[in-house]
Amino acid sequence: MKRYISASSILGFIVLLFFFDEYRTNQSLNQEATLEGFIIMKEGEVYLVEDPDFVQEDANKLTMQELRRKYNMNKLWIKGFGTLRGIENGQKVKVWYSEILESYPAKVKVLKIEPKPVTSAKVK
Repeated sequence: MKRYISASSILGFIVLLFFFDEYRTNQSLNQEATLEGFIIMKEGEVYLVEDPDFVQEDANKLTMQELRRKYNMNKLWIKGFGTLRGIENGQKVKVWYSEILESYPAKVKVLKIEPKPVTSAKVK
């Protein structure tokens, strides 16, 4: 009987931890901590370019070193790569995050990534 109570207590504690993590994630999303920019996926790493002058062709054309020299970039820290499903290299995205670590380049703990709709350019 004592084993049953101990096992039930441990299982209940684990379930509470899971729900607490989900609650904390939802609270972070509700606080609207977001970044917008272009996603770069190269050499097994994922970066966010926040530079408004970013040229999408550079995402595939330039090396990571050249991109770092040319643009302001943040490294994205993603738990599961399913978060990147449907997102292409050089695509404009909105990123929800929990914190930004002070390093070079800065590391952003990602909660959610969503592609931004493409807007047509204005004709002069």
